[in-house]
Amino acid sequence: MPYSIKSTQTPFKGGKNILASSHVQFKEVGGTMDATKFPVGVVEVGTCIARNTTTKKFEPYKEAVAGTIPAGFDEFCILNVDFDNDGVTDTVVGELIVRGSVYNPKLVGVTDKFKTVTPMIRYVSH
Repeated sequence: MPYSIKSTQTPFKGGKNILASSHVQFKEVGGTMDATKFPVGVVEVGTCIARNTTTKKFEPYKEAVAGTIPAGFDEFCILNVDFDNDGVTDTVVGELIVRGSVYNPKLVGVTDKFKTVTPMIRYVSH
């Protein structure tokens, strides 16, 4: 479950399941999502993310040049939960997929290059 310093209650949203198997491994310590880098509103489960090596916060995965790994990023993974982003308050997320099988068509921001930097994740078409 994502959490931040804001006290709010959020109703159940979508129920989109991106997991193609019950075998999954999450990043052990989770990660902080940089509120200023994600769009305001609901950030969807299945969003591909990477950690900025300067801020140590996660951002949506984006290739400045198609087919190239963005410089200054590491710890590539996939969100297994969605969260509300207000654009100001960072959110901490514990379910960041680093290993397992996921449904490729349900992902947000996945590219062929992202797949190469996440070799422990299997991308299932159907």
